[in-house]
Amino acid sequence: MMDLFNMLFPFFILVLPAIAQEMGNVTDAPVTQNNPFRATFQAILQVGKPVQGQITGVSSDNGTGVNFNVNFFDFPDILQGPFKYHIHQYPVPASGNCTATGGHLSPFGRQDDPPCDATAPWTCQPGDLSGKHGNISQLTSSTSGDSQAVGTFQAMYLDLYVSTDPSNVAFFGNRSVVVHSANGTRLNCGNFTQMSSGSSGGGNNNGTNTTVPTTLPTNNVAAGAVGAVKWELATATVFAVGVSLVSLMGDLI
Repeated sequence: MMDLFNMLFPFFILVLPAIAQEMGNVTDAPVTQNNPFRATFQAILQVGKPVQGQITGVSSDNGTGVNFNVNFFDFPDILQGPFKYHIHQYPVPASGNCTATGGHLSPFGRQDDPPCDATAPWTCQPGDLSGKHGNISQLTSSTSGDSQAVGTFQAMYLDLYVSTDPSNVAFFGNRSVVVHSANGTRLNCGNFTQMSSGSSGGGNNNGTNTTVPTTLPTNNVAAGAVGAVKWELATATVFAVGVSLVSLMGDLI
């Protein structure tokens, strides 16, 4: 067995850095374009759990990015904050178990660490909304002397890296939102459901852009598709290596 290890170790030394390099090249998210005109999805947090409220996403008028409106309230003790919220990969099951929603929406291989750099949102996970747009903070009233979150959290922003197009890997309409405490505990969650289907071919009637900045990030829009392909190739390589090793070990035993 030691001879087998000594024989395979150099192979791993050669293969793993190449795989790691490919995985490292897929972290940048592309700006989403051609979203259906004003397609709308909303997630409402479950009743009877800490934190209540909803989050609504609407395609921008010119089809680039999604406008979000966030309204959360009834937070637990503020010592559990600052609170975070993300779009997660899977919907909430009928049991209401927020753990079953999986990890953050991250179709380009970006891991949870290092933390999102809000000044470079294209390097973040598309689903890391609070990482890109700010954690939930400043919840107490200025006149309140206790440690309860008596206020509400409201936010409106444009996110350029999620999509309302079901054919886009950054589509969030069939996924969920999860609100976390600072230590990562999942406090509440809810599924996105479609409120309005919008229309195909994002863009308003007169071509005037009223919601998207005049200067978009310079990262290549096509990079996301290329990155996704690279990620799949890297995964396939790992699988192929594993199959080969199993076959080789079977021949040697």
